[in-house]
Amino acid sequence: MIRSWRIWIAVSACLCLALAGVVALSAFALRLDRADRQARESAAREENARLALWRLDSDLLPLVARESAVAPEAYRPVSAARGVLDSKLRPMPQGEALLASPLLSPLPEHVLLHFQVASDGTVSSPQVVGPGLRESVGATLPASELATLEARLGKLRGLLGGTDLRRALSDPPPRVRRPEPKVRYESTLAEVSQVAKNVSEFSARSRSASQALRGMSGSNSNAYEDNDQRAPVRSQQGDGDAMRALWVGDTLLLARRVWLDGREYIQGCWLDWPSLRTWLVGQLGDLLPSATLEPVAGRPTHAEDRMLAALPVRLVPGQVPGGYDTASISSLPVVLTVAWSGVLLAGAAVVALLVGVVALSERRGAFVSAVTHELRTPLTTFRMYTEMLAAGMVPDEARRQEYFDILHREAERLSHLVENVLAYARIERGRAPARLEPVDVRSMVGRMEERLAQRAAQADMELCVDVPAGVTVLTDPSAVEQVLFNLVDNASKYAAPAVDRRIHVEVERRRGRVGLVVRDHGPGVDTVTARRLFEPFSKSVQTAAKTAPGVGLGLALCRRLARSMKADLRHERVTEGGARFVLWLPH
Repeated sequence: MIRSWRIWIAVSACLCLALAGVVALSAFALRLDRADRQARESAAREENARLALWRLDSDLLPLVARESAVAPEAYRPVSAARGVLDSKLRPMPQGEALLASPLLSPLPEHVLLHFQVASDGTVSSPQVVGPGLRESVGATLPASELATLEARLGKLRGLLGGTDLRRALSDPPPRVRRPEPKVRYESTLAEVSQVAKNVSEFSARSRSASQALRGMSGSNSNAYEDNDQRAPVRSQQGDGDAMRALWVGDTLLLARRVWLDGREYIQGCWLDWPSLRTWLVGQLGDLLPSATLEPVAGRPTHAEDRMLAALPVRLVPGQVPGGYDTASISSLPVVLTVAWSGVLLAGAAVVALLVGVVALSERRGAFVSAVTHELRTPLTTFRMYTEMLAAGMVPDEARRQEYFDILHREAERLSHLVENVLAYARIERGRAPARLEPVDVRSMVGRMEERLAQRAAQADMELCVDVPAGVTVLTDPSAVEQVLFNLVDNASKYAAPAVDRRIHVEVERRRGRVGLVVRDHGPGVDTVTARRLFEPFSKSVQTAAKTAPGVGLGLALCRRLARSMKADLRHERVTEGGARFVLWLPH
C-alpha cells in the first residue's frame, strides 16, 4: 500500500512553493502598477500645471504691459505738453500748455491705486488731487470714491514708510534654481527630469514675458488714453526700468525706477491681490480645479515651486481632475483575480486528482489483499481434498462424492470471482459495448431461473420468481443475467442467517419504467455501508475476513453493466427489513 502521507507532504510543499511564488509575483506586479499609476497621475498633474502656468502668465502679461507702457510724466496730475502749436501754427513755449494725466480716469480692473515715490520719500498719487483739477479736466468722481483713494494713499504711505523700495528693486528677482543634489539622494529619474522641465519652462516663460514687455514698452500706445486726451509719450527725459512685481508685506505692487528732470522716482501701482487671485484661479477651473496661488516674497525658489514669470507667486496644483483618475484605472487587479482563480482551481484540481488516485490505489491494494484472501480458502480446500483423494484416504464412495461436490462449488466460486474481475476490467477499458434488443421479461428471467435457483439452493435458500407476462424491455439479456446472478449471489451470502429463507425476484412498474427487483429477508444494509455500496474495491482484507466471501466488486460491476445498457441499479430501503435492489430497465 502506498504511503499516502509522504505523497501529501511532497504535494503540500510543492503547492506552498507555487503559492509563495505567485504571491511574490502578484505583490511585485501590484507595486509596479501602483508606481506606474502614480507616475501617470504625476505626469498629468505636471502637464496641467505647465499649461496653467503658461495660461496665467499670458493672462497677466497685458496687465503688466499696460502699466509698463504708462509714460513717467503720467504719474504727475498735470505735465507740460511738448510739440504743441498755437493758432498760427507756431510752437508754444514749453510750460504754457499743460496736459492732464490719463491716470485721472477711472482705475482699471485689479488696480487699487497708482503711486509715485520721490527721492525724499514723499509718496503721492496722480489719482489723489484737488476736486478743482478734476472738474477742469472733466474727470470728476463721487465723493465716496475720492475718500477711498485718499484712504488708500494714506495706508500706502504708512506701508512704504518702513520699506526701502529702491533696494528691493535693485535686488535680482527670485529665480528658479535646481535643488542641491546632496539633499535629493532619493530622487528618482522621473523626479530629476521633472525638475529640469520646471526650470526650462520657467526660463522660457520669463524670456517670453520680457520680450513682450520690451515690445509693448517701446510702442507709443497707451492703455489709459481715451477719445478726449492722449497720454504723454515716452521721451528721453523719462527713461527708467520696466515694471516689476514685488511684495511689501501682504501687499502686491508693480513698481519701477525712472528718472525725470534729472531726479530719480519710483512709480507703480497697488494691485488688488484678493480679486486678482480669485480671477486667476477661476481661469484654471478646467485644468486644476483645486489649485491655489501663494505669494513668494524674496526667498530662493526651488524648481518644484512652479513660479509664475509675471508675478512673484507660486502655483499649488492640488489634486488632478477626476477624469485622470478614471482614465488611469488599471486592469491588473482583474487580471490578477483571474490568474489567482486559475491557480486556485488548478491547485484544487491537483488535490482532487491526488485524492482520487490515492483512494483508488488504496482500494486496489485492499482489493488485491481481499482477492488473495478469497483465493487462499478455495485453494487450500482444493489442495487438501485432492491430496486426500489422490492418496486413497477416502474409501467411502459417499464421502468421495461429497468431496467432489465441495470441489465443484469452490471451482464455481473461483470462476464467478474471476468472471466478475474480467468483466469489470472490460468495462473499464470500454471494450464491452451493450447489444440492446427488445426482450420479453418473463421469458428472459425463465431462461436464467434454473441457474439462479441452484445458487440459492447452495445456500439452503429458496428462489421465488413472480414475473408477469407481456412486459417487454429494451436491454442486453446476457448483462441482465450477470446482474441478477450477482444480486442473488449476494442475497445468498448475506441473508443466510435469516429465518425467512426466500429470495424474491419480481417486476415493478413505476412512472413508466420497468424494474427487476431482488430482495431478501436478511439483516439488510446499514447506513455506513450503503454510502460505499457501489464503489469498486471497497472491501478490505479485514472486512472480507469478517463478512461473507467476496472482494467488494460485484455491486460496482452490476451498476456499470446496468449503465452500459442505459439502465440503472438502485438500493432501496424497506421498513420490514432485508435488502432490496432494483434494476431499472428502459421500456
